Amino acid sequence: MVCCFAITNTTHADLPLTVDDILADKNRFKLDTDISYYNHHKTFASTQGFETVDLGNGRSIVMPVLGDSHTNTDSLIAGVGLRYGVGDKFEMGVKGTGLYRNQRFQNGSTLADTHNSDLQDISLSTQYQLTNNHKSLPNSLLFGELSVYDKTAGFKPKHGASALIGGTVYTINDPIVLSLTGTYQYQGGRELTGGGRVALGDTAMLNGSVGFAVNPDITLTGGVGVRHKWADKTDNKLENNSTQTTLNLGLAYALSARSNLTANVRTPISGSGGSTLSVGLSTKLGQLPPPLSQKYRQTQ
Repeated sequence: MVCCFAITNTTHADLPLTVDDILADKNRFKLDTDISYYNHHKTFASTQGFETVDLGNGRSIVMPVLGDSHTNTDSLIAGVGLRYGVGDKFEMGVKGTGLYRNQRFQNGSTLADTHNSDLQDISLSTQYQLTNNHKSLPNSLLFGELSVYDKTAGFKPKHGASALIGGTVYTINDPIVLSLTGTYQYQGGRELTGGGRVALGDTAMLNGSVGFAVNPDITLTGGVGVRHKWADKTDNKLENNSTQTTLNLGLAYALSARSNLTANVRTPISGSGGSTLSVGLSTKLGQLPPPLSQKYRQTQ
């Protein structure tokens, strides 16, 4: 259940093609659409029946038969967001996420195949450019998200289920962009649909990346992320605290002065978890400001 939270978070470390174009333009809207494919395979030991062991003299004991069980999960996560530039350095937005999941399970000779689709969540977001082109400080952003409605499978729907805060610092040494992003996500207690309550563990993440501008229209990115998740709890712990490192690779392409296309893949280096492939499209709505790519070319 918990993996859904991790894969639906916006990854602010994925800087767009032109870093000067991160925020929505003042008094203008920007539409963000994306779709992610997540695959996860898990193997664990489980009881696959019992056997009787004859000890002689009429005595016998019953022992469980242990074997490997396999679970393979495919998930499609679709997101739609709308952002508005309140000022030159501040934007606000709203976004929704939908989830389709297909899970295949094998325990000995027992096979099962389940699938479900849900509206995952609706959240409010905000982003602020703290510093930009400062004489001595690097460029920096602050951002936050608040879930206003969450309908994660296995839990009862809830308002204000989670909140995320974070920041990014980055420097531009043309054609290289170095960035470092840190986030902390709070998860509130949740009620299970079958009864009971779970206190979901919070998550802290740190992502470092390097972006290389191949030309004014194409940027390649690569980096490493570290995530720490605190244990989920009921009356007793359901799991231990966990840490995972991931490799992040991406590409951004300027389709036009209005739209940018991004593609990213994230795969574990250490720790358990699956891989995620994401494709996103960011589109400016309404009248366009002077295109930044045109300004770039004019200065060459």
